[in-house]
Amino acid sequence: MLEVKNINVCHGDIQALWDVSLRVEEGEVVSLIGANGAGKSTIVETISGLHTPASGSIVFDGVRMEREPSHKVVELGVSLIPEEKGIFPGMSVLENLELGSFTPKSRKVRDQTFQLVYELFPVLKSRRKQAAGTLSGGEQQMLAIGRALMSRPRLLMCDEPSLGLAPLVVKSIFAVLKEINDSGVSILLVEQNVKAALSLAKEVYIIENGRVGGHGNAQDLLEDERVRSAYLGT
Repeated sequence: MLEVKNINVCHGDIQALWDVSLRVEEGEVVSLIGANGAGKSTIVETISGLHTPASGSIVFDGVRMEREPSHKVVELGVSLIPEEKGIFPGMSVLENLELGSFTPKSRKVRDQTFQLVYELFPVLKSRRKQAAGTLSGGEQQMLAIGRALMSRPRLLMCDEPSLGLAPLVVKSIFAVLKEINDSGVSILLVEQNVKAALSLAKEVYIIENGRVGGHGNAQDLLEDERVRSAYLGT
């Protein structure tokens, strides 16, 4: 479904990514793990059109999109939940969700998608008139996921969905992500909670200093001594 091939990305004069390549198959969960500042967020932001690679290619379902603006990437079926959630705090929950369905295709099925989101997150329905900025951290993350789903993505990219959340909330968020994946949506997951990421993902890429430092099956990496020592503290 998604193939990123040898992308190089710079932030001004500083190179952030070197020849990064990765694949996401249809219906698959793929996770990017690595230390803070390794380049994980830059990868998903580049895929989403927020950065333009200096070289390399990004192909989604046969369409080259490394030069496409973000709104075109969403129209192609790729949505990003940013690390800082990106919700509009002064707007209501309902208004935030409505903004997620701005593409012509998603507008046609907006009512059905509302029902899907409210089934996943009943609290959003009960608080749909409430200002988004007054929600708890966990509820804001639910809203960020719900808003991304309103565009009816085929590939959902999640950047640190567990950041700053209590363990029970994290467990709930990951259960919902599994449910979303079971419905047929592919997921590219950036996550500091490596144990949770490896439990959900099928394939894992280790990102080190802007490069792919390793790649493999999630279960195999869970049993890899190097990975356990570096990322699981065991």
